[in-house]
Amino acid sequence: MRVASYNVENLFSRPAVLNMKDNDYAAGILAQIAELTGLLELKSYAGEKSRIEKLHADVKKYISINIRSSTAGRFLFSADSKLLANGRTDWDGFVDLQRERFSEEQIKFTGKVIKEVAADVQCLVEVESADTLKRFNTDIIDSRFSDRIVIDGNDPRGIDIALGAVKSVPILSARTNIFARDKIGTIFSRDCLEVELRLKKDRRLHVLVNHFKAKDRNKEESDAKRRRQAAEVSRILQTRYNLKKDLVVVAGDLNDEPDSKPLAPLIRTPNLHNCFDLVDRPLDDRWTYYYGADRQYNTIDYLFVSEALRKHVVDAGLERRGMWKLEELTGGKERPFKGIDDWKLAASDHAAIWVDLDV
Repeated sequence: MRVASYNVENLFSRPAVLNMKDNDYAAGILAQIAELTGLLELKSYAGEKSRIEKLHADVKKYISINIRSSTAGRFLFSADSKLLANGRTDWDGFVDLQRERFSEEQIKFTGKVIKEVAADVQCLVEVESADTLKRFNTDIIDSRFSDRIVIDGNDPRGIDIALGAVKSVPILSARTNIFARDKIGTIFSRDCLEVELRLKKDRRLHVLVNHFKAKDRNKEESDAKRRRQAAEVSRILQTRYNLKKDLVVVAGDLNDEPDSKPLAPLIRTPNLHNCFDLVDRPLDDRWTYYYGADRQYNTIDYLFVSEALRKHVVDAGLERRGMWKLEELTGGKERPFKGIDDWKLAASDHAAIWVDLDV
């Protein structure tokens, strides 16, 4: 059987600010949106009115402000970004991100990656909702997955964690960790989704799907967040499972390199193994993501197996053909699917990764 992980970067639509070619520019816009959202929570806007208006003017095409009630009427800002409220108690509502629907071609390329990988258990990162995955499964990938699960995570942008399973590997139960907390606060940016599946002879496979905090402009803060997440997944593995006996897979986009300090607590978990180590895949051919004009090749998507599964690993690999400019990135060794000739047609910026198990 095959277990795979893929950051699809959404299935049908994505917040417009996340759907940009220039990631650095997008990060700046997101920082402005975060600042605006924080300022709008103030009891009084008296000292920050000009800053709030400037931020709104800069980012208004990327957001919508949903108002349930307001002393100012239907709108919080005028057409020219003049603030119409005096403080948070003057209105009830929230700031949301404007979304853009993908082209039909791009949606089909995402489906093509999943169909080519042909996993029995497919972990998915950045899925909009359960209804979205249900529709994608039916309309795009020919109802491949009999069982599916998506739980709304802690990220408000519709980038949730999901898992699909074919009929022969049914889902038995699932557990969310969105409420996991430590002395600092909520641990997971999205979730660590634990799914129990039934194998032949009534054995159990446990899959933990993750999407750790992304690197951002506040390096110290984002590094610390990922380290807390790595430590919590390691704690879950060592307290809820016996990795010498239980068949466990840890999967997902961890947003950092294998030798990074933030991931160290998870990487060093006893009796947990990187699948690419087990098949001796060269270190320079494990990259799953590239960034920027200078082509920084990053290994940020992972599949780990427990000691009990180690002897069952047959092979492991990547599916990169959904990526744009793949032939340039690989010196012509690999080429994208025919038709991916623009960055907006790429299935994802990430490669899919898979492991074959003889269980």
